[in-house]
Amino acid sequence: MSRSFSWKAWIIRFLLLAWGLQVLWLIWYFAPDVREMAWRVAQGQVGGAVRQEDSFYRWVQTLAAAMPADATYLFLDDYEAGKEIEARYHLTPRRHVLLVPDIPPSFLFFAAHQEEASYLIIRGEKPLGPGARAALEGSAFTRLMMPGPGLVFRMDSSRLLGEFYD
Repeated sequence: MSRSFSWKAWIIRFLLLAWGLQVLWLIWYFAPDVREMAWRVAQGQVGGAVRQEDSFYRWVQTLAAAMPADATYLFLDDYEAGKEIEARYHLTPRRHVLLVPDIPPSFLFFAAHQEEASYLIIRGEKPLGPGARAALEGSAFTRLMMPGPGLVFRMDSSRLLGEFYD
């Protein structure tokens, strides 16, 4: 019996040693960040660092600062990863119209005129669809130079007159 007892004791000692080494490694790994984490916890700013690292979050915050609260915007997105929902959340008081990126120019112009939209936001790095390419060339659209994962246009929907056909 003493043999099985010593075998079990060695396994337990090995597991405790491995766990202790893991804890020491974690302490060493996170030591440079401990001061900042303690400061954030003391200030009540938990979770803000993660959002600030996200380029999409910073871009939407820039949009929120540039757009008036009563503005209507068209958002061209392909529904990936919930980015449209996140943008709508951060741009809350503004009216939101979601359209697909491959929208034909006629429907884009019709939606802009019908909704009296003042901004067009195109998210994504994929090649532009026909509607977005038409917006780049249209006289009613003025591109705003906002660095980020998409394009932003100021729109004068009153300049989109008439019927729209492809």
